Amino acid sequence: MPRLDGRGSKMLLLVLIIAALALGFTPISRALLRSVHGSFTPSGYSSLALKNPPAVDVGIPAGKSIAVELMNGTDHTKTYHWSAKQGGTLISLGEETVRSDQATKILVPSRGATAGSMRIAISGTNIFLTVPILGS
Repeated sequence: MPRLDGRGSKMLLLVLIIAALALGFTPISRALLRSVHGSFTPSGYSSLALKNPPAVDVGIPAGKSIAVELMNGTDHTKTYHWSAKQGGTLISLGEETVRSDQATKILVPSRGATAGSMRIAISGTNIFLTVPILGS
């Protein structure tokens, strides 16, 4: 059987490998995406952030409201339930409805808090902030 040697055979082999990869990649990538339940697709998010981050360095006096920004990065309007706790004690709670891809400012009351730290969290998620509280 004749054998092909030389530059032409190497180019033909390279073209065949590239064609096989190009044609095989699409079905393989679809199968991989199905196997991870589409987790490579962009997904929405929610976030909490202090409106005045330097306040964390000094602490927030007990009794003052804490300005927090709640961001809804999902593709639909969402109602968030939040709570502020110190230890196991509930200091305040509330509810905010935020439109898609919008942020809103929440004033979290700290009346009843004592010196230490207070945790502000969105219910049903692992999203929270820890804020140092100064004694009154």
